[in-house]
Amino acid sequence: MNESSLLIKEIIKYLKDLYDGEKIEGLSQSFFISNKELDKILSEYFVFFKNENELLNDVRYNYNLIKDLSFPYQEGDFFYVKDLSIDNNVYYSKEQHNSYSFRIHSHLIKVFEEKLGFKKDINTKYITIKNKRILQLLTQLNLKIEFLREDFSPEDFLAILTLTSEKEIHLNIDNRNFHYLLTKIREYFFNFTITAVAKTNKIYSKRGTLLKANNLINAKSYYPSLKESIDEVFNNLK
Repeated sequence: MNESSLLIKEIIKYLKDLYDGEKIEGLSQSFFISNKELDKILSEYFVFFKNENELLNDVRYNYNLIKDLSFPYQEGDFFYVKDLSIDNNVYYSKEQHNSYSFRIHSHLIKVFEEKLGFKKDINTKYITIKNKRILQLLTQLNLKIEFLREDFSPEDFLAILTLTSEKEIHLNIDNRNFHYLLTKIREYFFNFTITAVAKTNKIYSKRGTLLKANNLINAKSYYPSLKESIDEVFNNLK
């Protein structure tokens, strides 16, 4: 494995750690790079492999590691001052890490998808059902925590996720609990991401606001108030 491959893997590990809520310790100033610097690393990474098939297999593997990650968009971009004459680590705020990760992640996704020859047809990114037990699960969740307003059903919610209904839907729980619920049900679907859920443009919060990707991403919580009740439903279904 050459140096460029190792750098790509380090960046991916950093993105996954940040997304999973791991504490980010001090990192070398040289770790934080511009898109132009990333492109140089990627160019060296792409020419390392013996043949095109080996390259595409590795790119596909790395792409699958990050394709479901998402980071909150920050207005503007933080300016990272480097003084590489001093060999020291730097410590950034959560907002700065999110800003950097949003930019780097978006660029990696773009370059990987271009290398893999993905078409820009959004129809290939629709959420589809992987496990048919999802309706039973959503029904039990709604009985337990009433996450949908009383005039909507689990069938309505499922139809909206899979884009088979023009109906709009309203939640009966706050965004933190809904985000946690989404992270629990994603294994029952293909192409399921927080952003894909938001792009349905048909889900309204308990307060009546149309949920966008930023609303949901920023609502991420590992211990929302309904966590135990949600976990109980999943444990009972297994």
